[in-house]
Amino acid sequence: MNPALITLIRLQSRAFVRRMVHGAASPRRAIFLALGVGVVVLWLGQLLFTTVAVRNGHGHGRQLSPQEFRVFAPLGLLGICVLTIVSSAADKAIAFTPGEVDMLFPGPFTRRQLLGYKLLKSALAAMITALFLSLALLPFASAWAACYVGVYLTLMFIQLFSTAGVLVGQAIGQRAQTLVRRVVLGAALLAGLLLARNWIAAHGGVEAVFAFRDSTLGEAILKPFDAFGRAMTAGDTPEFVGAALEAAAIDAGLIAIVMMLDANFVEAALAASRRRYAIMRRIRSGTLLGSGVMGDVKWHLPPPPWAGGAGPIAWRQATAAARSSRGLLFLLLVITIVLGPLAASVVRTAEVGQFLLGGIVWLTILLSQMLKFDFRGDLDHIDQLKSLPLRPAALAVGQLAVPTLILTGAHLLLLLSVAVAVKSQRQMLIAAACLALPFNAMLMAIENLIFLLFPTRPVAASPGDFQVLGRQVVQLVLKAIAVMSGCVLAFLIAVPFYLLAGGSMIVLMAIAGIVMTGQTCALVPAIAWAYRRFDPSLDTPS
Repeated sequence: MNPALITLIRLQSRAFVRRMVHGAASPRRAIFLALGVGVVVLWLGQLLFTTVAVRNGHGHGRQLSPQEFRVFAPLGLLGICVLTIVSSAADKAIAFTPGEVDMLFPGPFTRRQLLGYKLLKSALAAMITALFLSLALLPFASAWAACYVGVYLTLMFIQLFSTAGVLVGQAIGQRAQTLVRRVVLGAALLAGLLLARNWIAAHGGVEAVFAFRDSTLGEAILKPFDAFGRAMTAGDTPEFVGAALEAAAIDAGLIAIVMMLDANFVEAALAASRRRYAIMRRIRSGTLLGSGVMGDVKWHLPPPPWAGGAGPIAWRQATAAARSSRGLLFLLLVITIVLGPLAASVVRTAEVGQFLLGGIVWLTILLSQMLKFDFRGDLDHIDQLKSLPLRPAALAVGQLAVPTLILTGAHLLLLLSVAVAVKSQRQMLIAAACLALPFNAMLMAIENLIFLLFPTRPVAASPGDFQVLGRQVVQLVLKAIAVMSGCVLAFLIAVPFYLLAGGSMIVLMAIAGIVMTGQTCALVPAIAWAYRRFDPSLDTPS
């Protein structure tokens, strides 16, 4: 490799450390740094305590043994590889920053030198990531050193597999039409989801995992991944050395494949870099879900009522959501196909409520961060909004409408999927449906109020970036406290009506929903006040 590229990597590492430490000069950033470090220390302490308790036989609940972990590790690795193929996550493997594109691509470097630079940079970053992941997986391992090496080899495998996948796709793309590739890929994905559903339904729950692993096809598919799980959980030196050498040989083979495919590396890297840069711009602007619209638009949403000015604002956000919601539609399709049958075949009837609660919580966290069709997505346009002759309260209502309705639709779709598969729980599901709209309205109102009071841009936190972690912890704690307080108050008011109605779950949810609606209405003036005090020249983060 060219010595200049090695020097660049060394300077980038020094710059990362300098940015993390020197950036904490202000009191606020110092507090974020302290919080981030504190969270990591508490997390590491909890992991070490859990590991010691499990190994001494004092742990609460059943933990996976190293042998059981080996069964699930290849399946998890296979799932990551499939997701890499069907999504755009592989772009990260070969994408360069805009500065690297401007300086390195026109420079006196060959394709293989640039490829080696990218692989070496990824290998060094994987060392830090492997440190955190190995500590997280320590309860399932026999020794930390073996777990660290196994995790590092696994991360390198994922990185190299992603790189090889992008380069192979680039080579195939020169011989096939994009539309044909997408149709074939979509059909294959749909067929895979249907086969997985039927397989789970036929074998029942967790047994389907073991049935797939023990089948001839499953053994052939999972065989290359076994070495990584054995390396992470090796109990003695000979076993670890054998598994690590096998995993390293697989990584070396992928490196050879990547080097042989370097003819299309520059083109693939440029395309991936453009896509990644576009995604980062959308993240910073708060429109991660959107992909933009190219060319002329042939359709328009019908104009809504004026509603004091809230209607046009909601129409604008709804248009943006409708024209850039392919990711959301795909996510809802997966929910419809998978979660209902999964609840029927995997989860016992008595545990459907717990399964549904977990699914709704994760779906809410995911979509509430993606659906930024509100003030969070208009951070760079608040000065234009302030120039409109609209009342702040009406503008706040219009901003809250679209993410609330989309998130409510996702919740109702999840509840419908489970209701079709689990008929005995329909009363509970109907009661939960009564709460979807008021809860989501309250959630989005809290999200926007906190955002206007403490505006921040979404940023990607790399391993070791404790300031970003501390900022995210503060925001998450504030949101959690506000949402939980609102829910507790609503249910405390609804419980007497629940008892008077003879234990009717629908009455409980309906009254709680009415209280949450009142809380949302009370939050609208607060959002309007926060919007009025927001000064774009001073409060807009860089």
